[in-house]
Amino acid sequence: MKVEAGSRRTVTVLVGLVLAYLPMWLPPLARLAGADLGVGGPAASIVWNVLAVALLVAYIFGVERRRLDSIRLVRPGGKDLEWALILFGCHMAWTWLARVIRPPPPDEGTATITAMPVLAVLALILSAAVFEEVLYRGYPIERLTELTGRAWVALALTVPLFVLPHLVFFSPSWLLYQASGTVALFVLFVRRRNLIACMLLHLAINLPILIPTIASR
Repeated sequence: MKVEAGSRRTVTVLVGLVLAYLPMWLPPLARLAGADLGVGGPAASIVWNVLAVALLVAYIFGVERRRLDSIRLVRPGGKDLEWALILFGCHMAWTWLARVIRPPPPDEGTATITAMPVLAVLALILSAAVFEEVLYRGYPIERLTELTGRAWVALALTVPLFVLPHLVFFSPSWLLYQASGTVALFVLFVRRRNLIACMLLHLAINLPILIPTIASR
């Protein structure tokens, strides 16, 4: 009986992970199949993120029979916000230092985003801050930690899956200038277990891209 229950639990988590990583694997598969999904470019991530989060939330309530606090979507406390502010400061300090030592080369990903309308970029920033935290931290880290009993296993599986699309889109130089933001987000989640605090930190980390977007107008 325990084996059957464990197997069911594993399958349930695996299905949830498929839904969480829907925006990552479905668009490339559709392109390989030659299917036209009618949405392209960076703005397409908004559509896929909304779809994935809607399906995942329905899955959490309808299949897992759990609440959103099971993925740590709860009101942040003062300490959570304090940690978010400190980690944001660390990220910005590192980014500034890296840019001083080695000015970043132009990359196609940043150029693509900054060429978009300002409102579209703002929508992209908000979408990433809210939905990516649910899809790439809240659900997978909590469920994999529960399943394996080890947070480091969850991190070993989820960190590469978050970093890889950024490397592909922005180029490997992204690691030098922005990987500190990724480290800050994972540290905040593991230390404070508060998804809303992570959303606020993610928003703060991404907002600076509005500067070159507006300056290019």
